[in-house]
Formats: sequence, structure tokens, C-alpha cells
Amino acid sequence: MAGEAAIITQEERDFRYMDVALRRDELARNLGGGIPKNSILLIEGIDGAGKSILAQRMIFSFLNTGTSVTYISSELNTISFVDQMESLDYDIKRFLLNDDLLFIPMFPLLGNTKLSNDFMMKLLRTKEIFKKDVIVFDTLSFLLIKDQISEIDCFDVINVLKKFTSLGKTIIFNVDPSHLNDTFLTLLRSVSDIYFQIAIKDFAGMTVRMINIPRFKRPQGSYQVKIPFKVESGKGLTIEIASFD
Repeated sequence: MAGEAAIITQEERDFRYMDVALRRDELARNLGGGIPKNSILLIEGIDGAGKSILAQRMIFSFLNTGTSVTYISSELNTISFVDQMESLDYDIKRFLLNDDLLFIPMFPLLGNTKLSNDFMMKLLRTKEIFKKDVIVFDTLSFLLIKDQISEIDCFDVINVLKKFTSLGKTIIFNVDPSHLNDTFLTLLRSVSDIYFQIAIKDFAGMTVRMINIPRFKRPQGSYQVKIPFKVESGKGLTIEIASFD
């Protein structure tokens, strides 16, 4: 089953969308060609589902087509991030050196200290993060642990995020729903322009990862609502040809 999109000119595509094409895989075709600018993309799944790989695959295509990226990681330092990307044949060293990619590892800043209730708002007030075209939070869950953020703070965070998208920024969140504050998760789902749910399934003795797309506003072209994929060392993310229900 495929989602539909209105026909637009090439000039409009270049202005309104970020290219996700890589010759090695079919992700761009399955997503209708690109990701709309000034949008919020929510990638949701349990630990190990493939959220980070999907985000890393997309930013590699963004960087290769002139879109700058800030990548905030709660799990990797700079060296391990570069190594992981290279293991997937996504070489990003030149983008780091050219300042097209700003990588921010969070765990050295956090250490063993307890997160303050306003940590997320303090982070969002850091202007350096939002100088790039795309901002990736991988993962957001560690910043908004259940019951740590108040309902008022949830609304404040959402309002800040919407402000930045109105200024032309695209924001990608990777979240584990089992770790996230329920109020914030509900709000984030409701305001996201694009909503991906990643599931892991067993099919004929194989483990298959599936991108389910409950919402995709302003698609560039027709897209698939279910996209099976796998991850291979030296190849990165590849789309499975067969269909899975």
C-alpha cells in the first residue's frame, strides 16, 4: 500500500525537500523521494530496532547533497560514531572537518550526575545546536525519562521545537516509547509531521526490521507505508525486496 502526494515541479522539490537518495539502496524511492524541510520526524522503536541506523542513513544522504546536520548522541562519542558510520560505508569524516556536520556526544557531559528537570530546555537554548539545517536527537529518551519532566515543561519543549521548524529547521527524534514520559510522547506524536514506527519481526527464520509509517505530511511523491529493511556491515541499510505484513 502506498501513500499519495500531489504533483510538483522540480524547482519546487529542490526548494521544499531534502534528498535522501543513495545509489546503493531503494530508501528514497520507498519514501517518495525526499523528506520535507521544516518538519518534525519522529522515529520510534525499542532498543536495537534500528532507529539510529535509519537516522544515520538519512543524514549521510543529506550531507552528500549540501544539507548541514547537528547530531546529538546519548550513546556514542565522536570516535565511535565515526567508526560506526564507516562500518556501514557512510564515510562522514570530511563533513566533520568541513563543519557541515556537528556531532555532540552527551554522555561525557552527563557523567554520573542526575539530570535536572529543566535539562532539556537548557539544551534547546543552546544556539549552536540549531545553526545547522537538520538537528538529530539520538536518542531523546534519556533526556525525558518517565515522570522526570512536568506537563508544563512538555508543552514548553514542544513550543520551542515548533518555533525552530517555523524558522526552516528539520528536527529528527529517535525515541524508545517505553522510556519516554507518556505526556510528552503523546504530544510529540501529535505534532510530528512524519511518524515512523520501527518493528522487529521474525519471518521464515529471519529477523526482519520494518518501518511502519502512520503519518507522512507533505510527501514528495507516493511512498510505501511499510518498508522492510536490513543492516549489513560494509553496505549499510538495504531495503528488502519481498513484502511482509
